[in-house]
This record gives sequence, structure tokens and C-alpha cells, in this order.
Amino acid sequence: MSQALYLEWAKQQPTSAILSNSSVYLPSVRQCIQQQLADPAWFEAAQQANPWGHPRLQQALQAWHKSNHAPLIVAGASSALAVVCQALLHPGDHALIETPHYEPFRRCVLARGANWSACPRHPNSFEFELAQLATSITPRTKLVLISNLHNPSSTLSTKSQLLALQQTLNQTTATLGLAPLPIVVDEIYWHLLAQPEFGSVAELGEQWISINSLSKVYGLSMLRCGWIMAAPPMLDQLRPAYLDLINIGSPLTEYVAATVIEELATYQAQAQRHVAANRQLLHAALQPLIERELLRGALPDAGCTYFPSIHLPIAQIQQLAAVTGCVLGAFFGSAYQDHVRLGFGGDSSVVEAALDLVQHTLLNLAKR
Repeated sequence: MSQALYLEWAKQQPTSAILSNSSVYLPSVRQCIQQQLADPAWFEAAQQANPWGHPRLQQALQAWHKSNHAPLIVAGASSALAVVCQALLHPGDHALIETPHYEPFRRCVLARGANWSACPRHPNSFEFELAQLATSITPRTKLVLISNLHNPSSTLSTKSQLLALQQTLNQTTATLGLAPLPIVVDEIYWHLLAQPEFGSVAELGEQWISINSLSKVYGLSMLRCGWIMAAPPMLDQLRPAYLDLINIGSPLTEYVAATVIEELATYQAQAQRHVAANRQLLHAALQPLIERELLRGALPDAGCTYFPSIHLPIAQIQQLAAVTGCVLGAFFGSAYQDHVRLGFGGDSSVVEAALDLVQHTLLNLAKR
């Protein structure tokens, strides 16, 4: 069975389908932006040359990441993926993609005329299955695409687990006489961790490429502000693709993004508190279903998405998704038709009502 097309489906969802949305509801940052946009002096200050990203945004990101070199500024994490794949893949090449995975990983690889195979995650814990990974590398393999926190499960890969992944990759490529593979990590939910072991995977060495944006943790998809962190040699390798696909961003939205990132610690703490409260709503609504074995999968300790399997026929799972607005697991890989992804970062009262609907619908379906 071919994999379902998530992006086409997502564009047809109404705003009322709250559980399909994996962004965090953070009204304070939006109110701040509204106030800034109403200030004529602020608007004037935004009109500054931004050949590689607005200077204020570059400086804000370097300060946040405590980095001596500037990241590449892109139009969201999806554009970052496109830049990386255009720079590092050619027709006939091969990539390893974590599975289950967010659809743009696969789309960007296929758009380059490359093919891919799974970098498998365990079906229950969603940790990497390193023994299987080593058998998937070929002489045409050019990069690895993963996420941390994992989308769709919110599973955290610790520093030791990431380094074990790197070691497995490097041992295999060395045996095959190949260069070490770039490891691309979508860190778009990383800021939901209260005490991370590092600022971004770019700190782990020259093999690592971090992509991130303000879209999810800060609910600012309207800004389309993302960035790529990597060692300078890798950034230089990515620049030609950046010029092809991005060329230049909007100085206005980049200036807005800079003012957000300068206060990011405050907004990050607000987002973490909000998601922690919503996670309690998730536990209250769904733990009884886990105890009845209608849902299978530990409730997440981090992040704002949950990816359980459901102990019902596929047709009833599809009915659940249609009624409640959660995302069918098949969008993350054809092997996950018995899963759904629930996004619980939205407005708390709306999320609570949506989770109650999930509980009610599942219990009714189980009686049939």
C-alpha cells in the first residue's frame, strides 16, 4: 500500500479540527507582535538589508544558541528540509528516514529524484533500532533524517542515544569505505524540554545539522521563520541551495522574529507551562482508555503530540479520526494504520472538549 498524503489532507482540515494541529497556543507572543506592528517607528526600523537574514535576527539566534557563527535563515522548517535535501542529494542517491516519520522528510527526498529506506524506530518505545539501521546503508546513502522530539510520538532521544546512532552509522560507513553521513535533525519541538542536555544537535559535531522554527512551540507559523544550525563547512555547502530556494527573506517578518527570539526564554517557559497543563488533560481523558486496552502506548512525558495504537478495526479508527479531527497514523507510514496522532498544544478548554470527544467516541465504537 502506498503511503497516504498528509500535506494534502492537512490543508483541507477546518480550524475546528483542534487535535490535528500540533502547534502550541501562546496568545501572549501574538499580542506582543500586534503591538509592535502598530508602531510606525518600529515598522521603519524593520526596513534593513537582509541578504542572509536580518542582522538583528542573526544576532538574536547566535545569542540564543551561544554560537560564534550565524545560522541560515529560512522560511520555516519545511524550507530548511528542502534546502538540505537539494544541497546534499542528487538523482539516484539514497537517504535514511526515521519511521514513523513526518511526511515532508519523504517528499523532499523524492523531489530530488532520490530514494529512501527506513531508519526504524521501535514500534512501542519509538527508540532507534540500531541493529536494523546498519543493514540499510548503501554506497548511495548520503544523509539521515530524524526528529527530536520525535514527530509523531514526542519521544526524546537523549544525547547518549544520538551518539550511539552516530557511532552505528560511522562504523557502517567506515566498513563500506564511505564518508560519514550528515545527520539532519528536525528540532521543532525541542524547546518544549525544560532542561535539555544541549542547545541544538549542531553542538555535537560537524556531522549534525539542526533545523528549527518558531511555528510549533511558539505557535507562529504565520511568520514562516526557521533556521539551520550547523558547522561553518556544512553551512557553506548548503548556501547554493539556499540561494536557489530562498534567495532572500522578508525583512519585516525576520525583524518581528528577532524581537520574539530576544525574549524567547520568557515565551519558552510560557509554552512549557501551557503544554504541561494540557498534558494533564490528556492523562485524565485517555488513561482510562489505556487501562481498558482500547489505546496502547505510554502517554508522553514531553512534547505536545501523542501517537497511540487503537485496538479497533481500521474502519472504526478512520471513523474516530473523522469525528474527532485527530490525524490517521497512515500519514506517518503505511505500517501505522492502527495509530492516530493527537496534538494537544491548543487552547486548553478546546483541547479538553476535543479529548472528551475522543473518549466518548472510542467508548461508543468499542460497544459495536
